[in-house]
Amino acid sequence: MKFPKFLPILFLFFFSVSVYSQFMNAGISTRLYNRLNMTGNNDYVKVMIVLKEQVDITALDRHLYEINASAEYRAKTVITALMDKAFTTQAPLLNFLAYQSTTGNVKAYKPFWITNFIWAEVKPEVVYQLAGNPDVSEMDIDAELDYDRPVAIEPAGEKDASSEVGLRVINAHKMWEIGITGSGRLVMNDDTGVDGNHPALNYKWRGTTGPWYHAWIDPAAGSQFPSDCDNHGTHTMGIMTGRAGTDTIGVAPAAEWIAAKTICAGNGTSNHMTAWQWAMNPDSNVNTITDMPDGIGNSWHDPTGVPSGGDCTSTIYLNALASMEAAGIAIVFSCGNSGPGASTITRPKNINVTLINSFSVGNINGNSSYPWPINNSSSRGPGYCGNTGKFRFKPEVSAPGTSVRSSIRNGAYANLTGTSMACPHVVGSVTLLRQAFPNATGKQCLEALYWTAHDLGTPGEDNAYGMGVIDVWAAYQYMKNNITRQQNILILDNATNYDTVNVYFGGTITDVNFTMNALTHSKTGDVEFSVKSPAGTEVILASRRGATGDNYINTIFNDSAANPISSGTPPFTGSFRPESPLSVFNGQNPMGNWIFRVNDNASSDTGRVMNYVINIRYDGVTGISGNTQPLNYSLSQNYPNPFNPSTGIKYSVQKEGYVKLSVFDITGKEVIILAEGVKKAGLYEAIFNANGLASGIYFYSLEAGDYKETRKMVLIK
Repeated sequence: MKFPKFLPILFLFFFSVSVYSQFMNAGISTRLYNRLNMTGNNDYVKVMIVLKEQVDITALDRHLYEINASAEYRAKTVITALMDKAFTTQAPLLNFLAYQSTTGNVKAYKPFWITNFIWAEVKPEVVYQLAGNPDVSEMDIDAELDYDRPVAIEPAGEKDASSEVGLRVINAHKMWEIGITGSGRLVMNDDTGVDGNHPALNYKWRGTTGPWYHAWIDPAAGSQFPSDCDNHGTHTMGIMTGRAGTDTIGVAPAAEWIAAKTICAGNGTSNHMTAWQWAMNPDSNVNTITDMPDGIGNSWHDPTGVPSGGDCTSTIYLNALASMEAAGIAIVFSCGNSGPGASTITRPKNINVTLINSFSVGNINGNSSYPWPINNSSSRGPGYCGNTGKFRFKPEVSAPGTSVRSSIRNGAYANLTGTSMACPHVVGSVTLLRQAFPNATGKQCLEALYWTAHDLGTPGEDNAYGMGVIDVWAAYQYMKNNITRQQNILILDNATNYDTVNVYFGGTITDVNFTMNALTHSKTGDVEFSVKSPAGTEVILASRRGATGDNYINTIFNDSAANPISSGTPPFTGSFRPESPLSVFNGQNPMGNWIFRVNDNASSDTGRVMNYVINIRYDGVTGISGNTQPLNYSLSQNYPNPFNPSTGIKYSVQKEGYVKLSVFDITGKEVIILAEGVKKAGLYEAIFNANGLASGIYFYSLEAGDYKETRKMVLIK
């Protein structure tokens, strides 16, 4: 019998496929497998070895929200759990690597705890041996990363008594006017470094008042004073916090800064993980948090991998992002400068595990008039790493990134264009919000910026603007007035469950509304739920209504609603008066623990509460004083929102002149003029009654002189 001449080729092909499958099953990534094929037996390859045992960071984070952990307790708990997991599980692998180093098979290795992995520089033989180790879940290359390079650079100079236009686009100036400037807070970038001698930044470096190693990390070179290998990092830091004399270029001009110089020599994934891990505990004391930044700006991407939006690259990014978020730090990315094609969002910004995880920012031109256009180069979504549906929209938000003036090396200034310039606007905004609400997490601040962004482009969230252009003033108002809980509270037979949420702002309550966005139960007649204030006052919202009907969906409890909850039928949707009035909370201080209670008094039917909102309107914010006279024009978010049938819209007029306040439907048709004519300087409120209009999204717009602003509201009937 004669064998075909191509049999050796077929044998080699099947052998290669078999070996490849074996390595994939052992957790060797595709790109590491490809790298090994190009590496000689006596050459070294840099790898990251991920252990199977990991902290369940999602469960830990959820628990910390459930107990309303303080910022200090949250950080200590997360860092300690991560450190303990690494310490108790890495020893066998570290011993193996130590032995292999004596034979020359391992050049260097380093353990990490931000997520449970070990970095090592090894010969291929070591990788093959580790492929069969039951403690190892994944191995990947230490990928060489790149930064999101600006698409345009123009020279610029210092200005006297000015603030950049982009800072006004996001309404940072409104925060400054009430004394919120970032004082006492800390920002950070993970970038090309920072010129530590720049006059807009030098006096703000945390290292001027403490040890340099609490304020600066340079994994590759080990330098001890801030420097910049490019200009990029100095520019992004200036946008976060820069100010020289009266020339304000930063969102949070009173904040201090720390920095990591990672995007220079040795720009590998491990350098960035070193920087993030250091940022969680710069002073090596888990009992302190004043050394931790509120947010970290990241303008880099991982270019190595499958060239498509579906490549998640490495679980190290997923795990590390979750760890940073659980510790309370906001991680913010530029979305990339590869637009305008679909799914040009770069890795790891394409991760979409939650609505705000791997929070990325698009680039709008804030120098033009409203509505601000998205820059053509700004990368677009969707992203395909980790989830489906609404989660795939990328970026999350947009901010000014076109021709933004900020600091560069040698005390100079320049106008740069790119999403790298948009990203630090978000980091600075988080810092302002953390000054106002110091016990809020970075995640909560990002959520507030996400939900209050100005919707531009395609109505609703889209893959160019995301949710829209950030408005830190609107986010501040949102955080003042809203407690949003996305929980999974089980409703069990003949049982009572509680959810406790801590309110971190104080003052005097003037109004409270409650929205049950999602309560699922097949017999709502079995269910009662209520809310109790820190003063101990309890209001029953709904008690055994609906008999054998199903569910409360987008149900608004408002004392001014036309109908009582007793008149409703399931599924309960729209506005109702609660069983007892919410006005009993008026005059109380909102600060402290609010308790939500849900009870089922029968058998055979269970359910769950997935989302509710307590909307609190109050006077005064503890520790913050403001002006009663309007310093500028402004248009506030309507209240309540969603609403049915009426809602209030507050606005301020800076000086006497013509004013017009109008409402438009989603097609752009003007449906009503709420105010028009000459008005004196002052604060105003218009009531919009939507009787006769269909449920849906509406927009309201204020025009006054050169000022024009538009906001979105939702009518639910």
